[in-house]
Amino acid sequence: MSRRFRAVLACACATLAVLCCLAYADGVRAEAEEVRSAAIARYGGEVVTLVVAKGPLEEGRVVTEADVVEREWLADLAPADALTSLDDVVGRTVSVAAAQGSPLTSLNFRESRVALEPPSGHVALTVPLSDKLAISRDVGVGSNVAAYEAEDGGARLIASGLEVLAVSGQGSTVGSSSSLTLAVMPEDVPALLAASAAATLRLVVPADDVTALVSSEATQAPASVGPETAAADLDAATTTNATDRPTTREGDAS
Repeated sequence: MSRRFRAVLACACATLAVLCCLAYADGVRAEAEEVRSAAIARYGGEVVTLVVAKGPLEEGRVVTEADVVEREWLADLAPADALTSLDDVVGRTVSVAAAQGSPLTSLNFRESRVALEPPSGHVALTVPLSDKLAISRDVGVGSNVAAYEAEDGGARLIASGLEVLAVSGQGSTVGSSSSLTLAVMPEDVPALLAASAAATLRLVVPADDVTALVSSEATQAPASVGPETAAADLDAATTTNATDRPTTREGDAS
């Protein structure tokens, strides 16, 4: 094989390699163009308007107009299922947290329903989560709480050792959409429902080393005292004084 033939063969191989690279590049470019065209067709133009979070949106937050803003976004960079209108976002509850400045998608409002499984012998009871409960809305699932009924001048312990099964609307503004689900004994349900309906229910989170919880009842003086009560009190006082009086012996008299 002559030197000239080897040179021609090398040039042919190099040309073939260049053509293969160009063909591959054209294929990649065509695929990217298809993706770009699909994005443009989905959003109606090369620049689209997306709903973006102004600040961090935590799970359970109810989105308001102050939380989001509409911004122009490159269609090529728009995430799948991105939301394009404030009407699609305002008033909905965030199920997947979103970072500040990120476009909101349907994934952020995905409904994830999990069946509640109260412990054996218990029932799941849901009460509205409001400021009157005297408990933080950041209470975590699995926490143990105690329930009191606030009374005039005191509080009565209803039940203790109540496990938090679920918190709805956590981190959002207190409202009707916020609730707390507890695992309670069946016999405690009527008292808890009555206290919740009367807005006298109070919840506390005791520490792990707190083993005894007590009720406090105010002692009030009677408004009036009848003759019989006054006489009984006088007899009791007389008896007490007679009992406390020292006994005088005959030898002591001299």
